Amino acid sequence: MKYNKQTNTSLSLVLCSDHHDLTHKLCLFHQVYPNSWTAIYMPLDNVGMWNVRSENWARQYLGQQFYLRVWTSSTSWRDEYPIPKNALLCGRAAGRRTRPL
Repeated sequence: MKYNKQTNTSLSLVLCSDHHDLTHKLCLFHQVYPNSWTAIYMPLDNVGMWNVRSENWARQYLGQQFYLRVWTSSTSWRDEYPIPKNALLCGRAAGRRTRPL
């Protein structure tokens, strides 16, 4: 596992990369001031559906996570599984149906 750490007064960022059984994981930890926002650049190395969520379990159960899809015209089960049936859709995805698993 590799760790790259960058810190300053307003942002702490840790990237961890783990290659095991063809899985790749990118971990980002950040701290910001209250009532403010931050932008995090995530280099995604392949197409498909990515789940971005909090490492804090209490926040995961509150639904503080989202799915991000890196678009491709092909539909391959090798690249991505469909979004879960119980996912809450918002924005332009609201009202659309998901593919069956």
